[in-house]
Amino acid sequence: MRWLLLSSVLILFLIACSPNREEQVCMDDSHGFELLDSLEKAKHSLATTASPKKSQDGGEVGTLIDIQQVNSAIRVELKYASSDNFMHEVMYAKIRHAYLQKDVAIRLSNCQDWLSKNYPGLHLLVYDAARPVEVQQRMWDALDSIPVKRRINFVSNPANLSLHNYGAAVDLTICTKDGKPLDMGAEYDDMREIAYPRYEKRFLATAQLSKSQFENREILRKALRTQQFNQLSTEWWHFNACSRSEARKNYTPLKREVDLTEY
Repeated sequence: MRWLLLSSVLILFLIACSPNREEQVCMDDSHGFELLDSLEKAKHSLATTASPKKSQDGGEVGTLIDIQQVNSAIRVELKYASSDNFMHEVMYAKIRHAYLQKDVAIRLSNCQDWLSKNYPGLHLLVYDAARPVEVQQRMWDALDSIPVKRRINFVSNPANLSLHNYGAAVDLTICTKDGKPLDMGAEYDDMREIAYPRYEKRFLATAQLSKSQFENREILRKALRTQQFNQLSTEWWHFNACSRSEARKNYTPLKREVDLTEY
């Protein structure tokens, strides 16, 4: 009887720990203990977090945190805080740091720790993290010449919200200690198919993507998989921390741009 009870508890534990595979491209279960450790930290962090705060204009800012406060080894170069982006204009007037949900930031910190241990001298370089819905709308509208079915490969429809809007997605690459990004074979926000992870084998076969460029992408994927981040199949730089349904359940979207250093 005792054996049966213990077996039932074990089965329930395994079910509770199973990752949601919605919207996932690839998974790696070889780092389960690291994931459990990070989840325990995340649970503790969430348990000590107050209710979502209100900005001066009444919009909720949730539990977003500057990721460099969690791990200073992570580098940040916000592309939308400059004109070095596909819009060719400054999109963020107030946001100057990369923010994520606290539990997501802890997981990203663990990814940097893994990278530092296995590839000393390399750093995660974040290009974008939490993104206000109003900025998402401007991006969506700027691509209105592209049919919706194709446009969603590049920018999520703001009507459905993006995981960036929840602070549950991150755009990033890897850089050297001098801040030089590794060559990924396509630039950030590159809309060509060579930027699509799902077509990498094709471009490798035609030598349009070199072995070293592919290996650099693999290092990035390996680092993010240690904490179960899932890469978008059309962007080598984009990783989701969870599914949209999980984000809707657990987080509050950032609707308008506010100075998050005040919260």
